[in-house]
Amino acid sequence: MGKRRRGLTAAKCLAAVTLAGIGGLLFWESSRPARPVPEGAVVFLGDSITEFCDLPACYPGLETVNQGIAGDTTAGMLDRLDRVYAAQPEIVVVHGGINDILLGWGGDEVKENLRRIVQSIHEELPRTKVVVQSVYPVAEGEELYFTGVIREVNACLEAWAKELNYQYADVFPALQAEDGRLDGRYSDDGLHPNAAGYAAAAPVVRRAIERVMD
Repeated sequence: MGKRRRGLTAAKCLAAVTLAGIGGLLFWESSRPARPVPEGAVVFLGDSITEFCDLPACYPGLETVNQGIAGDTTAGMLDRLDRVYAAQPEIVVVHGGINDILLGWGGDEVKENLRRIVQSIHEELPRTKVVVQSVYPVAEGEELYFTGVIREVNACLEAWAKELNYQYADVFPALQAEDGRLDGRYSDDGLHPNAAGYAAAAPVVRRAIERVMD
């Protein structure tokens, strides 16, 4: 397990985010019933950023299933992979890690869990293609601590794509301001994308999905 570097109080340095206002960031509802998955669907596995996304609007023409749970961590996503296995989807789009980072864990825990998620999907569903999204930028103070951890995680995710046989969707550049923080145009709370943010991210993810479908 990764070394805890910062506690919950570290989240106070976010310029536009508070723990009370980020849509239930710090809870994980693992008891929710599994959502039905039609044959040939694209399953989106993630946290609140996935759950709050209007997938049919962002990805028209694709049969999508939203398996995002607000507040989930990468460990929680790993623990509920059985739902993905049971569905046997054609493609799984994985996106997670920001909750772990805001909870104070360094990047090692996130990287290890995302690696295990991808490897587990390949082992259980060898015909299923995997897309891994980068961790999205967040709004924060001048220290840019979270931004540094996010960049570290994303660099590994990009480097591992060939080794672990997944398609990497680097959404971070599409949402960042010049200093690496989340561009204020794309979020109303400094963490979750708004409609403009999802619209900016979707083409990047869509291209990655289309590459694995070829």
